[in-house]
Amino acid sequence: MLEKLGSGVGSLMWKIVFVLISVSFVLGGVGTYLVSRVDTSAAKVNGDEISQHTFQSALQTQTRNFSDEMGSQFSLLMDSPQFEARFRQDVLNGLIDETLLGQYLQSLGLAVSDEQIKRAIVSSPNFQKDGKFDNELYQSFLRHNGINSDYYAQTLRASVAMQQLQQGLLGSETLSEDHLNQLIKQIFQTREVRLTPFSLANAAEKQQVSDQEVEQYYNNNKAAFMVPELVKVEYIEIAKPDVEKNIQVSDIEIAQYYQDNKAQFSGRTNQHLAHIQVADQTLAQDLYQQLQQGADFATLAKEYSQDKLSAVNGGDLSWSSGGAFPEAFEKAAATTEVGAVSQPINVDGAFHLIKVLERQQGEIQPLDQVKSQIADTIRNELTSSAFFRLEKAAAEKAFENQASLADVERVIGKKAVETAYFSRQDVPTALNFSNVVYNIFDTDLVQGGANSEAINVGDQHSVIVRVVDHKAAGSKTLEEAKTDIVTLLKQQKAEALLLSDAKNLADELNQGKAVQSVTLPEGISLATTAQQFVYANMQDAQLREGVFSIPSLVEGKSQYKAVQDGQGEVYLAELVKVSEGVADGNEQRALALSYLQARQLQTYNSLIQALRSQAKIEINQDFLQQRELN
Repeated sequence: MLEKLGSGVGSLMWKIVFVLISVSFVLGGVGTYLVSRVDTSAAKVNGDEISQHTFQSALQTQTRNFSDEMGSQFSLLMDSPQFEARFRQDVLNGLIDETLLGQYLQSLGLAVSDEQIKRAIVSSPNFQKDGKFDNELYQSFLRHNGINSDYYAQTLRASVAMQQLQQGLLGSETLSEDHLNQLIKQIFQTREVRLTPFSLANAAEKQQVSDQEVEQYYNNNKAAFMVPELVKVEYIEIAKPDVEKNIQVSDIEIAQYYQDNKAQFSGRTNQHLAHIQVADQTLAQDLYQQLQQGADFATLAKEYSQDKLSAVNGGDLSWSSGGAFPEAFEKAAATTEVGAVSQPINVDGAFHLIKVLERQQGEIQPLDQVKSQIADTIRNELTSSAFFRLEKAAAEKAFENQASLADVERVIGKKAVETAYFSRQDVPTALNFSNVVYNIFDTDLVQGGANSEAINVGDQHSVIVRVVDHKAAGSKTLEEAKTDIVTLLKQQKAEALLLSDAKNLADELNQGKAVQSVTLPEGISLATTAQQFVYANMQDAQLREGVFSIPSLVEGKSQYKAVQDGQGEVYLAELVKVSEGVADGNEQRALALSYLQARQLQTYNSLIQALRSQAKIEINQDFLQQRELN
């Protein structure tokens, strides 16, 4: 899956790009991207369809991403029909932009082929096991992220295309040394400021809020008091460790396995091969017949083989070991006798005649060297069988006794877990799989009183769930929300009061009134110690905006301003000193990179807007307005 990159302007670009292109694929036998499509569309872009299935996958992915970042706050927002409609539209807009970008890249000759996507999947380190592509790792990745192979392929295609676009159109941005120096002076500017705090907590305690104000705020902000659909769930996991701990492997089993599978423990077989490669099957069959009748292999290779590098040597491919050639090629060579020629083999659309010139069998490893490897293999096989037996037994008990998970507990030998109430947007980690969430919220399970089937969530990992209690979506009553509203309104009043006091004080001091002659609010003493702030390093954006918006010093005199931090706290800020920014080599490189990425983002946005202005975009509004996630 694509990782989050860094921070600053650069990460903003990639976060936006990631929203457009997030993750998904098909690999012959791994998915359906290349062989089937959903007929109904969410939108059409210049005639190209964005399927409803693709939209739903993107919507679920973005819902999960924002839920992870915002927690229950996002859950509350999603219960607002207006916010959800806007969110759905934003997701669709991202897919439309992605489609427009793909069409543009294709017009530039930068389109990403299906074969490139296949190779990217197969070669990804995330899906490798023992140096080879592992389909189970791939499927587990899809399940864990709640996406399908189509969506992953589409996302990966867009990611590769974006890299091509960056290297071409977007890679032309430059930054002069003079411009970089100006940026350094601004971005790394240092300010020494005395911050005098005005106590927000004390001021808030003194504020009064009437019942009428509370009721008015409640009526004007009802969406903020929406409560999402909630469930309390009982679940029990069936996992590999539950059975693995009971598996023992004897020396007799190891020895028997070794005898039955000695071929596995021989060193790699080396083969000296030659081949003739042609594009036409009829020609390949004709050449095969000529070879059977005594024609010289090397002569035919020089005359007909399209592999010109080997053809000049009579088709000689030299010595190789397993894995050097495509699987179909390797398999044909392995089953051909020394001195013989294989039947024509179709490999990626070309036809090969393979001749085995020589073969060297690898030496068989002794039992002592592979004993632990064999033990692990047997243990994994026994564990897998035991797991599926346990899963089957647990599922049967769950079905037979729908009133509880007690019988399942006895079969598995551990207790079920009961959760607190949760919504779709804050599902506990152990249950946060799309198929589990679907079973909990979108089937009859939500009514309670029934156990689920054993739901697969990974390699030798399943879960059985039951809904203990369900609360429909609704909203807090005025009484339930009153305490929170009073607290909020008191803070708002206190902030306004303190900001007014701080602003008046700043105006007096900036107009030349002596510090000793100003009247300070009760309990306030002007700060005497300055703090040093660097623009690039400040995490609190609101305080940074306040501190660095104070006008520069006039004739060396302090300048004052009322400022606020991200928590709402109010300060009287006194600007004491301003120093031009300086940066070391690493900081300069990071700044230059961020600037160029920001410019690239501007170029990208301008490109998308231009493409949109010329495109024919048809949106299926009836589908988009549906509130249910299918």
